[in-house]
Amino acid sequence: MICVWNVRGAGKQLFSTNIVDLRRLYQFDILAIFEPRISGSKASSVIRNIGFSNSFVVDAAGFSGGIWLLWNNSQVKLQIIASSRQCITALVEENSFVWVLTVVYANPCVTTRRLLWKYLDSIRKCFALPWLIAGDFNEITNTSEKIGGRPGFSNSGFAEWIDSNHLVDLVFTGPKFTWKTKRGIGKEIWERLDRALYSTDWRLGYAEGYVRHLPRVLSDHCHVLIQLHSNQIPNSKCKPFCFEAMWMKHKKFDEIFCKNWCAQEDTAIENIQNLTGILKKWNKEEFGNLFHNKRRLLARIQGVQKCLSERFFQHLSLLEESLLDKYQETLEQEEIF
Repeated sequence: MICVWNVRGAGKQLFSTNIVDLRRLYQFDILAIFEPRISGSKASSVIRNIGFSNSFVVDAAGFSGGIWLLWNNSQVKLQIIASSRQCITALVEENSFVWVLTVVYANPCVTTRRLLWKYLDSIRKCFALPWLIAGDFNEITNTSEKIGGRPGFSNSGFAEWIDSNHLVDLVFTGPKFTWKTKRGIGKEIWERLDRALYSTDWRLGYAEGYVRHLPRVLSDHCHVLIQLHSNQIPNSKCKPFCFEAMWMKHKKFDEIFCKNWCAQEDTAIENIQNLTGILKKWNKEEFGNLFHNKRRLLARIQGVQKCLSERFFQHLSLLEESLLDKYQETLEQEEIF
């Protein structure tokens, strides 16, 4: 498990207490801290106090920026491979699965932030491995990720960079907005500045991974907790929709798709949202539990063949052929799944 947090000052009296309490509650193995606003011996002392044996620090420039990446060698295999003013990149290995972790604190200056996207492009080219990139990106991807303040947002090409690298936003639970500020009485601004992005090959290693936005304390940013392994997502409605390739092999798929895709009336996003619910329901009714269905088919085939071995019945022979065809179809679906 990984926690990333823009703390806006790690020298605060309650900082260490908060982190120790969070570790006790959530048992994360890797912690990234942004904007600690302390460095040198004072930073080293704080890192020791919160119980991490290993650390890599990018010092702040004065009171601006700064990144800490903290971990324990006894709990996680992690090796630092690159760093800059705006990010730290490491190799992580778990159960022979090797992947790249980049923790980011993007500069508030649009021009400087653009340099980060170019730098990360070079990281991607150098290390063709599954990739998770998380942190404070200091930018939203669309206007729905902001409430309050002036309309629009500063655009450094972040959304375009996500698309060009084929990255996906890791599904989250909790409040939508991760940052809040005030510009006067009744003039609050909420934005989603903190997130985790992943490459599709990383998702193959952590199929049930998701993000939790924890309550905002001691900072105007909330903690972002990246859960790598979980059999249960707290809110099932937030579970990511997965399109199954096996559906396309079903004879009714084209009919269902064409019937529920209203090309003339709705936008593509509205169509996708509508189709998602329909496909989920159809999948549950038609496929159910694929592996359970296979076991039931085998049991039925065995029963029919046992009866036929004792006495031949035409209808049982036809049923056997039908069940064998269904079993073969189920095996193909399972292989695609």
